[in-house]
Amino acid sequence: MTGDADFLAIGICAAVISLTLWVTFAASRRSRSATGFFAAGRSITGWQNGFAIAGEFISAGSFLGTTGLIFYKGVDGAVILCTSVVSFLPVLFLLAEKMRNVGKFTLADVLVFRTGARGVRVVVALSTIVTGTFVLLAQLVAAGVLLESVSGIPFGLSVVVAGSLMGIYVFVGGMLATTWVQVIKSSILSILAVVVCLGILAKFGFSVPGMLGAATSNAAAGDAILSPGLIFGQTGAINLISYSLAFALGTAGMAHILIRFFTVPEAATARKSLGWTVALCSVFYLIVIVMGFGTAAILGPDGADRVGAGGNLAAPTLVTELGGGVGTIGGSIALAMVAAVAFASIVAVVAGVVISAAGTFAHDVWPTLTRRKSDDVDQQTADASEAKIARYAAVAFSVIAIGLTMAIGDSTNITYFMGMAFMVAGSAHLPSLLLSLGWRRFNSTGAIWGISVGLTSTVVSLMFTEALWLGSGPAPLTIQLPVIITMPLGLAAAVIGSLAGERRYGRSADRDEKFAEMLVRAETGIGAELAETH
Repeated sequence: MTGDADFLAIGICAAVISLTLWVTFAASRRSRSATGFFAAGRSITGWQNGFAIAGEFISAGSFLGTTGLIFYKGVDGAVILCTSVVSFLPVLFLLAEKMRNVGKFTLADVLVFRTGARGVRVVVALSTIVTGTFVLLAQLVAAGVLLESVSGIPFGLSVVVAGSLMGIYVFVGGMLATTWVQVIKSSILSILAVVVCLGILAKFGFSVPGMLGAATSNAAAGDAILSPGLIFGQTGAINLISYSLAFALGTAGMAHILIRFFTVPEAATARKSLGWTVALCSVFYLIVIVMGFGTAAILGPDGADRVGAGGNLAAPTLVTELGGGVGTIGGSIALAMVAAVAFASIVAVVAGVVISAAGTFAHDVWPTLTRRKSDDVDQQTADASEAKIARYAAVAFSVIAIGLTMAIGDSTNITYFMGMAFMVAGSAHLPSLLLSLGWRRFNSTGAIWGISVGLTSTVVSLMFTEALWLGSGPAPLTIQLPVIITMPLGLAAAVIGSLAGERRYGRSADRDEKFAEMLVRAETGIGAELAETH
């Protein structure tokens, strides 16, 4: 439903967006080379990268979607936040430093290090784009709902505005601009979240039990919001485990997260950046839990009518109430600040996803389609051409994302779309990445089989879940995110494919030498500078 225009909120939104656009155009001067465009010149420090990675997580999915999910579903909604923090551990211990030492610009650079197979680049690109599409849908739905509620602009036009901005960020400023926009957004959003949290607790004399008691009195589910089962109750432990695994392990396969390790100067900085990320996300997610229950406690019995069917307006509605209510100066200022920062957050996240998808197309797909293996191409010229292609690919992805978002509408909780993205990443990317970095017998056949089966099984299984089921009667699958099925399938396909490929083509001394080279480079960093020209 279209809301009335709040010109104060529009003005503050415009100011924040203007700041990020200024940063984008300032960064454009340092984003002319391929390394500058794709990897910010490998000049990002640990704290900057940590804030940027946190910015990818402190997004509309957690700030808006999960607040609404906790408002409706209570404790079960908080499970997602807990598993999201845990998800950084596999990245820290298994991937962060190795990715920086081995890769160049994209996930495919790591997977083809030992094989050079073009087919691997294509399947990685396809799965990266599918993953990014789910993330884009989640963020643009949130952007449309938020801008519509603040400005009165219809949902479709609001999505066009957000999608156009994300295209500008990537086209003009590349990874450097996207990183700094994330840093600015993370800093402002964290400060704002602390203020909102204190405002909620002040309503109840800084008594958490008092807030929870009011939440159970006012929530439609009553006391049930403090007990597990509102989301996972029908299928019990299996559904809970699968849902948690999607978020806990999916992070380690998310392309737009992993490529951030290519932006730092050395592997040690990649590790340090995750410390900043975990610290920021842990504090922020605790605050989101307070916001979710605080919304139920403060808005009262009619809260569901105000936050919308998907719950995506829970946070803006809450801060308006904390500021004094609808129509008051305080309420308008509070809404304006949250709307501005949330909108900047959304656009920054989608810019990160778009640069990942555009970079994958330009670096992995385009050369595969336009060059033969025998072509003698100057590396500097090729990189410059890829950066140019990526800019135009970013525009194309922005247009596609806008169209898909308007087609699905504004009634779906955006956290579930994020879950789908994590599920694809965990099933298609993670098994092959781990095997590529640690198993001598892994080869291009295994990568192609693993990624293809992981991606296909994810998309097919999701079509049989309740959220996407188009048939008559109840959905065949009661597990909401069946990663407990698809991840083992992806891993098994990668192992079987590698063995089948070895049986057909045999093992060569060259492949063993490449594995040894990659292992030394991944573990020690020796030769990592060759990622510039490998």
